[in-house]
Amino acid sequence: MSVAHAPYPANLASDDARLAEATRLSLLNDLAIAEANGSIGVVVHFGKHAGPDPLAGYRNMLTMLNRILAEWRGKALLLIENQAGRFGSTPEELVQIRRLCDDPERVGFCLDTCHAFASGLWNGRNWAELEERGGELDFFDHVKIVHLNDSRYPSGSRRDAHANIGLGMIGSASLAEAVRSLARRGIPFVLETPESPALPLHAEMNRVKEFADD
Repeated sequence: MSVAHAPYPANLASDDARLAEATRLSLLNDLAIAEANGSIGVVVHFGKHAGPDPLAGYRNMLTMLNRILAEWRGKALLLIENQAGRFGSTPEELVQIRRLCDDPERVGFCLDTCHAFASGLWNGRNWAELEERGGELDFFDHVKIVHLNDSRYPSGSRRDAHANIGLGMIGSASLAEAVRSLARRGIPFVLETPESPALPLHAEMNRVKEFADD
């Protein structure tokens, strides 16, 4: 199993015509590479919109998604990732964008645990509530990959800074609850954590496996 990730400058919600065109071309290229490698799809951040009207950002996203999906005929999916800020942080936003685009079956989601925590969506104690909410929205059925990360900053800080599993402010108990829930759904995990002498990669992976097996 593999998954690709779009370059960070890609922005589905941009008002800038040059950046929008670069995003379109980049994502079409990324999808072709992902397809050639048998990947699930390409993860791309929800997008950023700096204007005063957030609805303009959502309209830009739908226009961009529809343009890309009209050109892309392969099996690799576009996987929209939740963000740590105010824009693109809730399951409602991701589900609605997917629902409104012309070809929703070719769009899925990537759930980043640090982003969910930093945005305030998840406070480390409300996973059951979030799971129920996401289930009602049909969100988790379309989560194809999880970026599993702890957070260096508290819930609601809106600061995207990854920490090693169990060594950040989310903590082992809360991450274990989320891992068990998501593992039951058969969703694969990707670690995006920093190198740490205190928790080498093999030990970190073993810790995640222990969470899933509990």
